[in-house]
Amino acid sequence: MESTAALRRPAVSGKAPKPTSLLSPAIDVLMIGGASILLFVLAFFGIDKNADTTQISWAAFYLAFAVNNPHFMASYLLLYRDKRKELFTNKRFLWAGIVAPTLIFGYMAACIALQSPKYLSYAVNVMYFTVGWHYIKQIYGTIVVTAARRGYYFTLNESRLLKANLFPVWFMSFINGNLGIREILHYGIGYHTFNFPPQLLAVNYGLLAVSLAVVTYVVFRKWLNDGRLPGWPAMASFAAIYVWYLPSFYHSVFWYLIPFFHSLQYLLFVTTLKKNQYTVEAEAKAADPVARRTFFAKHFFGFFATILLLGFLTFDGIPFMLDQVLPYNKAVFGPQLAMFVFVTFINIHHYFVDNVIWRRDNPALKAYL
Repeated sequence: MESTAALRRPAVSGKAPKPTSLLSPAIDVLMIGGASILLFVLAFFGIDKNADTTQISWAAFYLAFAVNNPHFMASYLLLYRDKRKELFTNKRFLWAGIVAPTLIFGYMAACIALQSPKYLSYAVNVMYFTVGWHYIKQIYGTIVVTAARRGYYFTLNESRLLKANLFPVWFMSFINGNLGIREILHYGIGYHTFNFPPQLLAVNYGLLAVSLAVVTYVVFRKWLNDGRLPGWPAMASFAAIYVWYLPSFYHSVFWYLIPFFHSLQYLLFVTTLKKNQYTVEAEAKAADPVARRTFFAKHFFGFFATILLLGFLTFDGIPFMLDQVLPYNKAVFGPQLAMFVFVTFINIHHYFVDNVIWRRDNPALKAYL
């Protein structure tokens, strides 16, 4: 998610202050990154890096059905259901909801029609590039939002310095994964990594160290001036991206669960948004407490049941069925072409969707988050 908080202190109003936490102080810290840091410490210092990863990979596979896959579908409901009236009237929503997916799917369809797994594999490179970008944009948003709820505001220049530190974290992971040319299978389609020079990694480490020192100084200076810190959730989120992405912190057991923790972080904000939205709507529609609770339960739990079902259908049920019945050339594309298309498409498109949903000019976010 991207920043939804204003970058300067708002004017004083007569309204009662909002709670500083999203769900609760403890849950916020754990979901936003604290749980991943605890597991990282346990794995890094207590589990051999060469340990067998069979069990953890299966755990990650099953957790994907409960958390990872639904988090993608939550973004689709936020766009295609909540913003459906603006899809053709708002240029940003038109781009993210209609134009971008048409271009992505059109490219994939053309590669399949031309019987070209080589060009189709380029979509995997795009996927990993946009996924990394999405991760650090979400971290930025979680930091400024949770900090703002505690009365801690970043100026425009301070926010730029924060981004200047987060981008090298993303670059670090992307460069490290592309230091040599390798062919890796992604659902039966082989894609090639790039051949970046090792010196690029050293340069990026330098940028990371300098930018981290600057951010640390900015936070320290603000603490000296007004005695405030961003808060535990913001700091947990900031620390989490480091243990997720820095090559020196890599651990095979922990690595499998990074997408799970990213999705858990995302769902913290989706849950808060929908809880507050349906609470307000229930109070507006019904005076009777039982009717209000019924309305809330129907919509809140219905939302999460929907994304759970859609997550299963789009990441497993539908592509699995299509791979069994579609008459494509399995000798060229392998036995999981539909699975490749669904997973790769959704991962790339997810970046475009979130880029327009989680913005501070979204009225729903102003009202409920």
